[in-house]
Amino acid sequence: MQLSALYDAAKTEISFTWSLLTGTADGYNLEGRVSPGAYSQLNQTLIPSNVTMGTLTFTSAPPELTILDFRIYAVKNSINGPYSNIAEVKVPLTPAANLQAGFSTTDGGVAVSWSAPSLVADRYVLERATSDLTGVPSSPWSSLPLPIPLATGFVDKDVAETLGYVYRVTAWAGNVSSAATAPTPRISIPPLAPTSFAAHSLPTAVGLTWVNRSQTATQIQITRGPAGFGAPAVVATLPPSATSYQDNNLSLGYYTYGINVSDGVNSTTGPTLTAAPADTPGSPILVATPLPSLSQMNTAALSPGGLWAFGLAFPCTIFPTTWGNWTTWSPSSVYAQQDGFLRLDAQSLPHAVYQSQSNTSTTLTHAWFDGTAWKTEAVLQLPVTYGSLSTAFCLDQAGTPQVLQDTGIGGNIPGLVYLRKVAGSWVQESLETTSSWDPFSGTPRLFLDPSDTPHVLVPTWFNTRELSRNADGTWTSQVLPNTVPSGGGYYFEDGVWADANTAWAFYQVLDTNPMNDAFWVVQKVNGTWQPPVLLKTFAHMGTTLVSVALSPDGTRVAAVCHTNLGLILFTQTTQGWAESVLPVTGLSYPYFKTSFDGANHLHIVVKPSAYTADIFDLHE
Repeated sequence: MQLSALYDAAKTEISFTWSLLTGTADGYNLEGRVSPGAYSQLNQTLIPSNVTMGTLTFTSAPPELTILDFRIYAVKNSINGPYSNIAEVKVPLTPAANLQAGFSTTDGGVAVSWSAPSLVADRYVLERATSDLTGVPSSPWSSLPLPIPLATGFVDKDVAETLGYVYRVTAWAGNVSSAATAPTPRISIPPLAPTSFAAHSLPTAVGLTWVNRSQTATQIQITRGPAGFGAPAVVATLPPSATSYQDNNLSLGYYTYGINVSDGVNSTTGPTLTAAPADTPGSPILVATPLPSLSQMNTAALSPGGLWAFGLAFPCTIFPTTWGNWTTWSPSSVYAQQDGFLRLDAQSLPHAVYQSQSNTSTTLTHAWFDGTAWKTEAVLQLPVTYGSLSTAFCLDQAGTPQVLQDTGIGGNIPGLVYLRKVAGSWVQESLETTSSWDPFSGTPRLFLDPSDTPHVLVPTWFNTRELSRNADGTWTSQVLPNTVPSGGGYYFEDGVWADANTAWAFYQVLDTNPMNDAFWVVQKVNGTWQPPVLLKTFAHMGTTLVSVALSPDGTRVAAVCHTNLGLILFTQTTQGWAESVLPVTGLSYPYFKTSFDGANHLHIVVKPSAYTADIFDLHE
């Protein structure tokens, strides 16, 4: 009898065929072994005498390179006949799988990848051949230098733009190879993108340079878009020999540049980069220091020693710090508080003011850490409200809060009260009592100048108003010039006061182009508010984020504005307002706070994204 066996790796089964015995037999028995072990019978019942083929299916694939031996014999009247020849099966090496190839503009070549299911392979061999338009190889196969023996990917950069290529992979274990994969479909090579794409910051410009690779390109295009918001557009179409371009007349901010090459039929997108023009002369030089990560944070305060404390508005929480000795503070019942509810006093101890509500009243509460424990005190009792009432507070030189509170009579200035502590008791004053109908349209803000005199900015439907407290306890009201809001509302208002006669108020409204926002500053000089100065216009963002600060000595003002070109810092110099872009990209719902430490050094804390935990202190 002659036995043959054939292994099908795809089905994990062995097919057998044998010749019929000359003469008569009752049937056959088939035996197998893992060489060189003992044979065992594979069939449970006698194989009929007229059958000449069979199949053995494995429940799981047998180990690669295993040798299996098989033999068969006839049985007649319970007497075994002689054995057939031994049919040997060697389980093959498992080949590579999922072979894919395609031109990668990012990598600048053909990116080839595959999976490696073999458990015993010690290396893979990737081969390449040129091919005709149908994908049939037109040159001998040649191997490519993989970075490591068991690599599962390779970028073939040694390609010609006028040729097409196919690829295949073979697994090896010692001197045994698997079957080669089927060749990939033909990969055509488009014009090769430039490399070494680099940018150089210049005054109101960005200089770009690159190294060309393509021999077939007929043009090079440069694209530019805002790094934070907006689609890129072509800003220059250049001849294929060009290796540089200067993008002029730029507003300060970050831009994303791309470089593309085309041969008139196919085009390739090259690398991209983010760059900004040079900062205005006189801008602060800031160093970025990473801070401990926080997944959630939306309020911050700087200590006189230049150390940051952080909090979260909802749920209302002040986090402990590595440099402070307070524990986490989070009141059990909070109805409303401003995002900037956290302040640090001159001893670097935290304070907060928030509202809590019961069935019968709303309580304005001051919480603080006294160096040993957290304490609270009621500041004001109000009737129950069904909306959030505006609260603002500052700490005076003694570390005691002064508070501005809306008492909730319809968003009118007569409903604003000023609260301060006198002889251990909280007293309140009305800012204005002459009008029964004087509505405001935004969030009133409270400021203290270095003498602890309070000043209030109130955005109304018609203008911006300053209310300042006089020594006799009365309040003086001034309307800031030319501060008419867009559509009756401001996106943002804030300010700083050096003294009663010197101040800066910042606000943001729609620009004359309704697709843009405008960021303005109004300065008070010798007691008189000057006409507004436009600091910047930029594409409407949908969100408004600005932070301003005054140095303790009253000589330096800083304001950071979130624009579609990044975070822009404005500082006032004798030559006017200097403009610089903060070295932070990847902004997505960022948080930032501008402040000065006790030595008049500027600090800006930035959490670039609500989706990451990274935090940086940009400081002088």
